[in-house]
Amino acid sequence: MSCDAVRALADRERLERFLRALGESVRSPLRLYLVDASVLVDLGLRQATLDIDYVAQADGPQGLAELERQLPRLKEQLNVNVEPAGPADFMPVPRGALDQSRYMRSYGPVAVYHYHYPSLILSKAARSAERDLADVELLLREGVVDWAAVEAAWAEVRASETGWLRHTPSEVERRLEALRGRLRAAGLIAVDPATESAEPAGGPAA
Repeated sequence: MSCDAVRALADRERLERFLRALGESVRSPLRLYLVDASVLVDLGLRQATLDIDYVAQADGPQGLAELERQLPRLKEQLNVNVEPAGPADFMPVPRGALDQSRYMRSYGPVAVYHYHYPSLILSKAARSAERDLADVELLLREGVVDWAAVEAAWAEVRASETGWLRHTPSEVERRLEALRGRLRAAGLIAVDPATESAEPAGGPAA
């Protein structure tokens, strides 16, 4: 959470204003990946978030330099907290996670994505705060993410030998298993007795 607590919460209208203003403020192509609660706000699944968290990529240093120059002004002008933060800052993510992120829309040279959904789920499971777990339920209930994709992402991440900056693999596995139990109890995933692998409730996806 940002230390700029005096700033307003970012609801969808404020998020939209920020993205539009950013698109009007930079000239170089930029890929902006919304992360964590910002994704749920953008989807209309949460009313607001304390911070607009993001990961940014550009084809050259000029794009990121422009972003860094414009952000302080936009934060003050729009009265929002905007922070660089992503799952890879705390734990490994699958190869090509950014390439698999969902493109949403563009504002001038700024292309906006939702960060790789399975990686977001795993980072929320790793933290396991009540709000994070409730967010996972929302994303599954709305069909935003497929649980089989989360399990596939975890199988790859679990085997990573590096990148565990805040959590250990065994810690995440314990929390993920607790989350599986919660989701089964809510009817959001089922367990195939033959394979003991979690599936979306109602059977495997077509």
